[in-house]
Amino acid sequence: MQILYGITLLVLSSCLAMIVQNWLFRKISVNYVALMIGILIALIPQINTEIFIGNPEVFMGLIVAPLLFFEGQNNSLYAIARRWKSIVSITVVMIIIATVVAAFGIKWLIGLALPLSFILAAISTPTDATATESVIHGLKMPSKVSKYLQNESLFNDASGIILLEMATTWYLSKKLEITHTVTSFLYSAGGGIILGLMVAGILVIFRQKLVRTDLRFVEGSYNPANALIAIYLLTPFLLYYFAEWLHVSGIIAVVVAGLVHRAEFERSRLTNVYMIYNSTQLSNFISDFLNTIVFIGLGLTIVKTSNGALLPNRIDLAIWIGIILYIANIIVRYLYSFFVERLSNRDAWIFALGGIHGAVTFALAYTLDHTLISNNNFHLILFSEAVLIILSMVIPTILFKFILPKEKTDLEQEEEIDKIRRKMVDYALKELDKIYLPKKIRKQIKFDLNAQINETSMQDFLRELKKSIRNPELSANEREFRDEVYRYAFRLERNYLGQIAQQKQEYRSSFRSLYRQILLAEVIFLHDEE
Repeated sequence: MQILYGITLLVLSSCLAMIVQNWLFRKISVNYVALMIGILIALIPQINTEIFIGNPEVFMGLIVAPLLFFEGQNNSLYAIARRWKSIVSITVVMIIIATVVAAFGIKWLIGLALPLSFILAAISTPTDATATESVIHGLKMPSKVSKYLQNESLFNDASGIILLEMATTWYLSKKLEITHTVTSFLYSAGGGIILGLMVAGILVIFRQKLVRTDLRFVEGSYNPANALIAIYLLTPFLLYYFAEWLHVSGIIAVVVAGLVHRAEFERSRLTNVYMIYNSTQLSNFISDFLNTIVFIGLGLTIVKTSNGALLPNRIDLAIWIGIILYIANIIVRYLYSFFVERLSNRDAWIFALGGIHGAVTFALAYTLDHTLISNNNFHLILFSEAVLIILSMVIPTILFKFILPKEKTDLEQEEEIDKIRRKMVDYALKELDKIYLPKKIRKQIKFDLNAQINETSMQDFLRELKKSIRNPELSANEREFRDEVYRYAFRLERNYLGQIAQQKQEYRSSFRSLYRQILLAEVIFLHDEE
């Protein structure tokens, strides 16, 4: 019952965050809204938040794994393979340097034991792609830096996990086992890559074989697409836990599987259009949904870490450690990207500040809860990492406003697209006036096209609804004629968009979205009328 209660509250909170952001706070990222909702939930004493936080295995497997799987599908396997040296450089070499610098910085400035310092430093290395997107909301990130940050966030979790295991073993056994750590990393990362390729390859072959069994099944009584979509959605969850059971990196396995699925989609878009379209829409929705859950959980965890029994004995010490961790990471990231990756001075600073930490950092910290680390040190780690997360989100949010150029705001884009949509509908209606149409069909298509630009009142809708209920169904010939008229109307709208496409380059993304809406309107209308 408690699990059902927790899941229900998370789902409702996520939906509330999306609604509130879209209704009241469209100029800020939905992730910040979700963060505030998580904080507010945690401040209500009647709500038991234990189910949401403190369980890193569930968090990594049910939330982070599918997020990275779907994120992997936004990247080309070919592009990742070409950049593998750079990816290894920033996700392994840079991470190790940052861990060493941060650990010795804590040891030198604070005086903590070196094993504990390395635990704190290892947890601070993984970055969070969803948190980065929140910070740059409404701003233009240089494409090269964006790729670096994206590739880093896909693969650096594995490095952080291995380094944390090394530091924890050192803390508990008083022995530093570098050889074992290197071997574990190679086995974990290499095994994750091989497993991800193998499982994804088998699934792709199975899916494609089943689809090609008989293409007539796409909309027949037997439709394999539903089963294939279910397999697709279950892939990141099952693959992650299978990989962890084999003691290889589940994170790398699901990322690699996502890359392989992207390659499949690129070469099978027209093999089964419904399956590809539905899979894409579902993955986009699940990604947005899980993103908000991540930040709701982050808000819950920040409050819990800053409250009651989890507070460390020395709060001032934890704050200073968090500051040292943040500064050390910034310095290493800047110097490494400037001197090794050869980024410009400006891009190097953007890359350094763009390494945002989020819920994954807390998940790693909570893995220490069931070890032999003392309670006070565990609380010190949690609070220090909370300070790091807050600094990594707040400082770039402020500085990027001065460093990065602004994109067209959502409101500006919507206003411009609304103007285009209105002209598009007017163009289609004028062209339809030039041909003969029965009065009944003319009224119907005029109502439906005007509905695209909200030019229909509630009274108009109720009147049309009454007609739909009372009027007899059209004959087969009448339906065929009406469908042909609608196809012609949608074609007119697309033709208009094609004529002005080159004039609206600054609104390319929104313009393409409008074009997809017209295509989707035709699909939905014709599909519903069958």
